[in-house]
Amino acid sequence: TINLVAPADLSVLIQGETGTGKELVARAIHDSSRRARGPLIDVNCASLPESLAEAELFGHEKGAFTGADRPRKGHFEQAHGGTVFLDEVGELSPQLQPKLLRVLELREVRRIGGAYSVAVDFRLIMATHRNLEDMVRTGKFREDLYHRMNVCSIRTPALRDRTDDILLLAHHFAGQYARETDRAVRCFSADVLNLFLGYPWPGNVRELQNVVRQTVLTSKDMVDVADLPFEFLRKTVAANVKLGVYHHTMKDVSRRLCVYAITAARGSRRQAARLLGIPRSTFHRIAKSAGLEDPPDSRQASFDAY
Repeated sequence: TINLVAPADLSVLIQGETGTGKELVARAIHDSSRRARGPLIDVNCASLPESLAEAELFGHEKGAFTGADRPRKGHFEQAHGGTVFLDEVGELSPQLQPKLLRVLELREVRRIGGAYSVAVDFRLIMATHRNLEDMVRTGKFREDLYHRMNVCSIRTPALRDRTDDILLLAHHFAGQYARETDRAVRCFSADVLNLFLGYPWPGNVRELQNVVRQTVLTSKDMVDVADLPFEFLRKTVAANVKLGVYHHTMKDVSRRLCVYAITAARGSRRQAARLLGIPRSTFHRIAKSAGLEDPPDSRQASFDAY
């Protein structure tokens, strides 16, 4: 899809859940387009201060408001000859929506306090995790702006819906962070790969990226289960129990987590469940499935790997 969209100098709307890599798609489109030599101006609409949003996007002249001691180009002018990426465009305020529509229609901007408009040449790529059609129906987003934006649409699927990509991305991120940190990480163990494939990844690509980054920092040549972040293992156990998936790797991980939690809680299963952030009944199911019918002797229990 990127290879088809990139050469055409059209506006692109990227939609998908948070963390599905929308910004990576936007950068890939820019890098593969005829504007690749031009600037890529990345703007997160959700983080634009309401009082400064218009000045940030459209620029201002000297004396336009208090503190404007010199003229300043806005993001659209800065992107001349390149691309503007408006991330989280669904968060754009109702006041700014008609002004963005005007820029898209006329390809010109007028700075705050300016007496004339300035022609701009840019490609617009937008992304959102919101359902803009629903926002149009409820009056929260302009219909004319939505249709103007939605010339070419790309949907980034959730990571749980493209399991074939999980291992490819894991190895890609591992190689990237190994090079950045000068680590000798070579591969993942089979148990780790099983855990990755069995986890629903609610945080999508961003969550996988963070898990791999933490793992690379604590492992040597091969990443094993003991190298994975504790919080990831805790969520993995809870997710697999909820889904009814319970292979031998999960039983081993579950047992380790239960032993660790019971030891830390001085034998109290109520406190152990609280430590793991799961209901007590869920903890009992995990412990039973992991073969811990009776509380282990806290004096003998150990969880050195964690």
